[in-house]
Amino acid sequence: MLSAADNLIRIVSAVFLIISIGLIGGLMGTQTNGSSRVNFCMFAAAYGLITDSFYGFLANFWSSLTYPAILLVLDFLNFLFTFAAATALAVGIRCHSCKNKTYLEQNNITQGSSSRCHQSQAAVAFFYFSCFLFLIKVTVSVAGMMQNGGFGFNTGYGRRRARRQMGVPTISQV
Repeated sequence: MLSAADNLIRIVSAVFLIISIGLIGGLMGTQTNGSSRVNFCMFAAAYGLITDSFYGFLANFWSSLTYPAILLVLDFLNFLFTFAAATALAVGIRCHSCKNKTYLEQNNITQGSSSRCHQSQAAVAFFYFSCFLFLIKVTVSVAGMMQNGGFGFNTGYGRRRARRQMGVPTISQV
């Protein structure tokens, strides 16, 4: 079973990814020629939603799926894909003003539409929010691996070893 903080982060990242899927879907629905950057953004959002939310949901009910090494790999891949998608889309739109008609006409992603410009800028923001949440989850996964080992076995790194004090009576000896 995953911790409550981990589940809360998963819920918030799922909301951000669903919003990103909606924004990217709106871009894909109104495009005249396919943009590989927009397609990659849809892949990154769908991959993040499937591996993070659905795997996390299943890991709460089946403890055999809660391996810290698997969670670390999935969280790192989600961080990597969302960062790459946000950066690729930000570079593609070049983040100019959505009122500049020359910019809108020359950009392959905005394709002359100010609403597409606003959608793509919002998608960049939500992808970076998701990326930050996945970075937090990577650090939580590393901390979990330090405490419990890669496959749930206790390594002793995270817990102090209790030393038995010599000469101090226990409660049963008093």
